[in-house]
Amino acid sequence: MSYIALYRKWRPLVFEDVVEQEHVVKTLKNSVVTGRIAHAYLFCGTRGTGKTTMAKILSRAINCLEPKDGNPCNTCEICKGILSQSILDVVEIDAASNNSVDNVREIRDEVVYTPSRARYKVYIIDEVHMLSTGAFNALLKTLEEPPSHVVFILATTEPHKLPATILSRCQRFDFRRISLESIMDRLDSISRAGGVVVEKEALRLMARLSDGALRDGISILDQCMGMGGKVISYSTVLDVIGMVNDDFIAKVVDALNESDVRGMLALVEKLVMDGRDISQFVSELVYYYRNMMVCKMTNDPAQIIEASQEVLEVIMRQSERLSQDEIMLIIKELSQLEASLKWATHPRILLEVSLMKISSGSYKADSGNLHERLKILENKLDRGVAVFSRSPETKEVNLLPKQKEAEEKKLAPKAVTGERKTAASAAAGKRLDIWDQVLAELKKGGKMTLFTALIGTKAVWLDDKIVGIVFGEGSSFNKMLVSKQENIEVLESMAGKLLGSETRIKCIDSDYLKESPEKVRAEEKDEFMEKANEIAKRLNAPINIIEE
Repeated sequence: MSYIALYRKWRPLVFEDVVEQEHVVKTLKNSVVTGRIAHAYLFCGTRGTGKTTMAKILSRAINCLEPKDGNPCNTCEICKGILSQSILDVVEIDAASNNSVDNVREIRDEVVYTPSRARYKVYIIDEVHMLSTGAFNALLKTLEEPPSHVVFILATTEPHKLPATILSRCQRFDFRRISLESIMDRLDSISRAGGVVVEKEALRLMARLSDGALRDGISILDQCMGMGGKVISYSTVLDVIGMVNDDFIAKVVDALNESDVRGMLALVEKLVMDGRDISQFVSELVYYYRNMMVCKMTNDPAQIIEASQEVLEVIMRQSERLSQDEIMLIIKELSQLEASLKWATHPRILLEVSLMKISSGSYKADSGNLHERLKILENKLDRGVAVFSRSPETKEVNLLPKQKEAEEKKLAPKAVTGERKTAASAAAGKRLDIWDQVLAELKKGGKMTLFTALIGTKAVWLDDKIVGIVFGEGSSFNKMLVSKQENIEVLESMAGKLLGSETRIKCIDSDYLKESPEKVRAEEKDEFMEKANEIAKRLNAPINIIEE
């Protein structure tokens, strides 16, 4: 007899054997006992949670000659016939490959005939969301007025793709993801039945990799058992899956924290030469940084993080080197890398570039978010990094003059030259002469949505650095549209090219120009200074700007 995969060999035969779906089991068993059999069921949930298994058990239970407390006996001729697929009254259909109107019409033509041997004719349609629109319409007619001897069991991982008309005609059951402990228990019992002992850490790793899908965990166990050993260790699972261990990831994180580019590149070389999967490594690295974030945000991370005490202590130590915002930005950077690797021709190079960005800290600048960057600055202040100096007597926070100058240069508009210099000297409220040219360029470049939103506006100098686009009454929607960052960047780029220098753009109402110049300037107050004051307030220490 040919080999049978473990997930098929250990497929549950009665309701109670289905792991962690008690809410579904209780209802279905009661339906069988009372004879209240619905004409259509919808089983929803992620992969490997027991949808198809439950459908098979239900198909036998409602046709069983001697059901036991709602369960199929699995010994009568009907149950045996369904299990061996010799009885054709239970039909399994894969909607992914049978999704046309003609396929569903065949079902519609067949349902009128009574079952040949069983009590009910059962159609199990897996991945039903893959049906075409026409197929759904054809199925709907059958679901509206089905014959009394027909039961439909629909299974899907994406119920939101089903038409509301289909959903409303089915009894819906949502299958939960299976917990780590339950998957571990099931894998342990399967392995012991096969004469193989699996170490606890190996079981935990397989369960975590299965991500709530028991079938995935069983498949990993099957692959590990295929190596022929009587004991499956943690390293065995790592070798089979192509993963690296926590020690290796910890070394990579240490190298990144220490800005040790040479050490980091050496670790990447080892990763590649050992034949490890780069995408899997990045996924594990994201999860590792997630654990670091948990350590930063909770007092008892051991209750959340699935790791040994030794590994947990290392993660907690490493998390102290970074702020919460830095960890979140690193996770964002690695997540973007993970998505890019799916289509990458040179995944190693992408990995090395991203790790270099993290090591050098340039990923912070790429975030483009001043708030996030200042939060990181705040964390450095709290840790005593040399960004601010403290006076021990007064406990004042003194912004060092070079740092103040550097930050002001980052945030202030660039110096103006050429035509802009002449225009900038004009009084606030003077029209921007090139505005008609900007609008013409928008129209010429095909940016019709932005061009239309700017019809009827005018552009004026608010001061020697900022141009205001003036919107009249009833133009709030157009103002909101133009105010989007991507549109502001387009306008600043075009105006800058025509003026010969960089330009800042601001969307304003017509009433804005009536305000006093002092109030206008107050609204344009330096963002960094506002944040610096906020930081000092949080630290309960006055701030003193040194004007040296």
